[in-house]
Amino acid sequence: MSELQSFFASDSEYSEDEAQTSADLPRRVADAAAAGDIDTIRRWLAAGGSPDAVLRWSDGRTYALLDFTCASSRPSNTEIVYLLCAAGVNLEGPKGGTSVEIASKYGAEATVRHLLRAGAPVNEGGGIKPLHSAIMTNNWSFYRDGWSIAQAKRATSLGHQGIVRMLLARGADVDARITDIEATALHLAARLSGFVSLGVVKELLHQGASLDAADVSGHVPEEVARSRLDKPIYTGDGIPRDPQLTRRPGAVEAFLALLADVRAAGSFKRYVNAPRLDVVVLQALCAKGRAAPYRSSRLSPPVLARLFPTSTKSLHLPKEIFWRILQFWRTDRDP
Repeated sequence: MSELQSFFASDSEYSEDEAQTSADLPRRVADAAAAGDIDTIRRWLAAGGSPDAVLRWSDGRTYALLDFTCASSRPSNTEIVYLLCAAGVNLEGPKGGTSVEIASKYGAEATVRHLLRAGAPVNEGGGIKPLHSAIMTNNWSFYRDGWSIAQAKRATSLGHQGIVRMLLARGADVDARITDIEATALHLAARLSGFVSLGVVKELLHQGASLDAADVSGHVPEEVARSRLDKPIYTGDGIPRDPQLTRRPGAVEAFLALLADVRAAGSFKRYVNAPRLDVVVLQALCAKGRAAPYRSSRLSPPVLARLFPTSTKSLHLPKEIFWRILQFWRTDRDP
């Protein structure tokens, strides 16, 4: 028996008279990938096993070695992803997108980052896209990996802001629809608004997520979120098994307030820049002698005299530089 064939020994997924090739994935290799067992994966590749090997289940579903690897946020799983990419795993087409979708669901940020850098697509395939899965990070009822379940149960919110930001930066369609329910990522966040991170929501709005997109029932995200207000309050720690059935105190209200404020401002950009515009107005009022950013000039640092001149004749920064400085000022409205 060759070293490659030894991986198929006692594998119930394959019959004795069925030929096993390097493109077939033994169940124990799949399990090793899911568990972050990098030594077994190294031996598989060294024996001639393909990095694109696929396990075919009796119901017709197929899962690639990379898919099993991405189904965990364990750091050693990310190391296996590095190994498979170095071995030339195919990231083109729907299967590459599937791996990113799985890693996004599990909140495996380093894995997602490496897959994207290696060229994995972000908009391929039907149904749920990676962006949708990144909204559902820490919804551990969908997990199969015990290590990841334990981590997610202790999380403070749903969604992974870093992964959402990476996917959008790589061209993920912010208003891509989940096929069956015609829901966008913002609809999904609204469904989970009892626990979802507002940072995730702000990332979507920053990239132009539509407030007026309707799902299959004709509901916009705000209407979906309002339907969560009748859910009972969850007072436990961490994330519950089904976060759609309960809500944290004030969470849905905060989600609705954010969307209402963005609507009132006219756009997310205007909403974010409102505090900066207030400072620009204050500068103009100071220059006219109608306001002061400090009570006593003796107590103010010299830099404030440049930023907020007390008369039109005072030495002050040009408006363009002043506005540029304000761009580095982070407020609680920024993503």
